[in-house]
Amino acid sequence: MENIKKKIIESLTIKKNNTLTDGYIPKSGKAILPDKLINALYWKLEREGTQFQMSMVELRSMLGLKHGKDDERIYKAIAILQTPIQVRDFTFQGKDVAWLSTPFLHRALKWKEGQNFIEIILDDMIVEALKQKAGYTAIDIEICNAFKTKYGLKIYEMYLRYYHLPNREGKEVGAIKKSIDNLNRLFGTEYKTPSEMKRGIDRGLNEIEKITGEFINSFYNKIEKKFVFSWHQKSKYPNLRIPYNHIDILIDWYLHHNEDKLKIKSLPKYKQSLKKSIIDDEFKELDNYYRGLLRWKYNVEWSKYYDSARGVYRNFEDDRGRV
Repeated sequence: MENIKKKIIESLTIKKNNTLTDGYIPKSGKAILPDKLINALYWKLEREGTQFQMSMVELRSMLGLKHGKDDERIYKAIAILQTPIQVRDFTFQGKDVAWLSTPFLHRALKWKEGQNFIEIILDDMIVEALKQKAGYTAIDIEICNAFKTKYGLKIYEMYLRYYHLPNREGKEVGAIKKSIDNLNRLFGTEYKTPSEMKRGIDRGLNEIEKITGEFINSFYNKIEKKFVFSWHQKSKYPNLRIPYNHIDILIDWYLHHNEDKLKIKSLPKYKQSLKKSIIDDEFKELDNYYRGLLRWKYNVEWSKYYDSARGVYRNFEDDRGRV
């Protein structure tokens, strides 16, 4: 038991495919366990492939469940994940697939001998289709397991998915818009009016703030007939002291002025390493070279754009043409 818990604690973060993050589970209603089960199975998929065995103790732990009596709930969630889903236009083993209908969870089996373990087989064609369809969202299973409502879990996953996505709402503001029909599919509800949906959304937002401390605002736009979810975007690179779009320019400037001094075996690897050191504020010569870049390449007086209190350079492009 201790070894199992230790193994799970090592890393409970999954890179959940955005097709699953954006999608909904047919016939699941308001039940939250099928969504948690998908996350747990995805965690195993990333580490062991489409076929694996796990103990019921491990599975319960990954779902935030504690007792053997919860196994019946797990069986019901498994049955829901065996509902066929449809995928179009992908390639499998060198052949183009026009349309596929099959469940994500192909088979789940417990033998009479060794009933403390369950064998899982995920559909390899669905998994391959997912890989080809979209990017991923990093999701912490432990945090997701703390949610008691489907509203909270699905809005939180949506928030993670679209957190840094560019939008028209303004600088440092994240936002996503969803229709009532879209949210009904997401939550497994059948609400007809915005006021009915808003009550469920508010429950979810309150749960998110209680569990994660993150505040998400929501209102119904009567003109667009969509719910708007918005949040303050924290800096993606909190230690970065220059504008992100100037990093590669600075790297080229630095290499140009040091080409006779540096002994570089792999230029792409060196550039990647230098980029990381700039982002993490570990490049000791940043001020010297960035100020030179501004002065001699762009004829910009760096002191006008330098915040001495924070040691950060404001983007001079905000005041004039683009680089």
